[in-house]
Amino acid sequence: MTSIQETKAVVDAYYQAGVEGHLPTFGEYLHDDFVVTAPNYLPWGGAHIGAQFFREQVLEHLSETLDFSRFSYEGFTAEGTNAVALINIGVVGTDDLVKISEHWEVVDGKARSLWVAYFEPQPLLKHLGITVSAAA
Repeated sequence: MTSIQETKAVVDAYYQAGVEGHLPTFGEYLHDDFVVTAPNYLPWGGAHIGAQFFREQVLEHLSETLDFSRFSYEGFTAEGTNAVALINIGVVGTDDLVKISEHWEVVDGKARSLWVAYFEPQPLLKHLGITVSAAA
């Protein structure tokens, strides 16, 4: 398997685990020094070093907020050890979808890092009970 194929396979394993309802099993694909960075306004936001945070705080709880049954790729590209997945995903308990850009690095068959950006996250924030005031 080429590094591009391996990179895409590891990243896709994350989304498929979510779709199939066993997101925590993706933990086996995490490098020990895994780094995740998400917007600070989210409960799981900020930069977190080490696979333990992602396993315990994200993989165990993300399906309480994001509805992977309504997951789809808008784009998915890889070059070497880096991949970018532009996805649409449902917000639990609503008809809403959010668009997320996820930037992955995969080394030796393990996810090394994930950087996440949300586009128009208002439905997600509303679901989480987070109020954001509009700029004047």
